[in-house]
Amino acid sequence: MSYVFDHTPTRTILEAVLECSDLAVLVLGGLDPASMVALDRVSRSTRAAKAAAIRDSPRLLVRAAENARALTKTQLMGWFALSSAEADALPRSQYMRRVGGFYFLYRQPAFEQVLGGALTGIADWNARLRIRQAADTRPRVWPYPQEKKRSAAWKMPMRLCR
Repeated sequence: MSYVFDHTPTRTILEAVLECSDLAVLVLGGLDPASMVALDRVSRSTRAAKAAAIRDSPRLLVRAAENARALTKTQLMGWFALSSAEADALPRSQYMRRVGGFYFLYRQPAFEQVLGGALTGIADWNARLRIRQAADTRPRVWPYPQEKKRSAAWKMPMRLCR
């Protein structure tokens, strides 16, 4: 527990740092998309502070992608909330997979183009995230599906051949 600034035990140092917009931009500017998503899972207040920092400085989205150096098409679509057609219109590199087929990697020129082209601003990004969340039809992994009951034959002792 931390007693920084307001002397309440529920507040952490990270929450206090992220409340200051200049420090938040400095801290968040060094993270990649996976770390940003992990930061959302810390607490509601850190998620709100991160959202406020991105709202104040939309460039943080691009900096996080640049810190990852390269994103696959799926990662790019997830991070920037793009459609497949929008991702296809961006500059990319194509590489062969070992088992056949190919994959795309997007780098810094594509990240720059996203913020100026496909995304008009943070309000657009937030709206896209809300639409994607509402349309999410993936099966949930929790609670786990119940196991099928095994037949009685499974419980019977094996008969030996004579």
